[in-house]
Amino acid sequence: MKTIFYFLTFTLMANFVQAQQTSNIVIFAEDATPFYAIVNGIKQNAEPETNVKITGLTNPANQIKVIFKDANIPTLDKQIYFQEMNVEATVKIANTKKGYKLRYFGEVSMGAAVVDPTQNVISYNTVEPTPVVQPTTTTTTVVEETVVTNNTGIGTEKQPARGENINMNVNVGGFGMNVNVNDGLVNQSNVDVTESNTNITTTTTTTTTTSGVVESEVVAAPVYVEGYTGGFGCSVPSQSMNSIKAAVDAESFSDDKMLVAKQATKNKCLTASQVKEIANLFDFEDDKLEYAKFAYDYTYDIDNYYLVNSIFSFSASKTELNEYITNR
Repeated sequence: MKTIFYFLTFTLMANFVQAQQTSNIVIFAEDATPFYAIVNGIKQNAEPETNVKITGLTNPANQIKVIFKDANIPTLDKQIYFQEMNVEATVKIANTKKGYKLRYFGEVSMGAAVVDPTQNVISYNTVEPTPVVQPTTTTTTVVEETVVTNNTGIGTEKQPARGENINMNVNVGGFGMNVNVNDGLVNQSNVDVTESNTNITTTTTTTTTTSGVVESEVVAAPVYVEGYTGGFGCSVPSQSMNSIKAAVDAESFSDDKMLVAKQATKNKCLTASQVKEIANLFDFEDDKLEYAKFAYDYTYDIDNYYLVNSIFSFSASKTELNEYITNR
């Protein structure tokens, strides 16, 4: 009993540790062409960048799309699958003679990842980020003219004398004296007074700042499978499978059915329910299993892939499919 308890405890702890593991994806343009990184259908960087790192990816399969700032450059798509978690994978945008290509550049363990200070590091967004609006500043210059007037009188005005003349005649006992005293100051004069105007110009500068901060609007990620919240294998599921099903069903031989089914699936993104529908078109269990393995990499809601098990008649086929997915 104790052995069983320890085994269950160890299993639960191992599953918990595995569930906590995450991985990173680095996307960079070798010629510094700005781009937006779309991971599993969700834009990660609000502004175009040339080198981004998306962290905290919990799903081994991730659909990468690169949309360039230059609308004349075609969009690029690639699926990245982590062989194991707790790694950092790098994807390079290469400018080749045939145009831009998205190329897998390798992966390293998280502990060996190199820190690049020029990278924009983004924690994996499940909703599209809103661009930041920068504040704007408006400067208005107002010119005011002020006239100051000094008015001290206009015309000619008589001013009081600033000096004085004194004449005195003295006659005593037949002896006479004439005294003339002048204090040397000027006599009264005429003063001309005019108006004086002074013009003063004042310049006033007023700065008005208008804040550009807007309330962020949360844009929810599109939901293609009602109620699904798991990981993604590809970005946008195809809406109709009628043409694929008709083409597969039209073939008489199993090899031809498989060829058509794989050709059509490579160009599509399916849901688990759609994979189940197509796999049911095969008559033999081995063919159903082969197609189910192939279609896993082209499935949107990979956490719903257990639904495909219902097409099998034998438990061995279910076990083999589960082992195939686990070892991806």
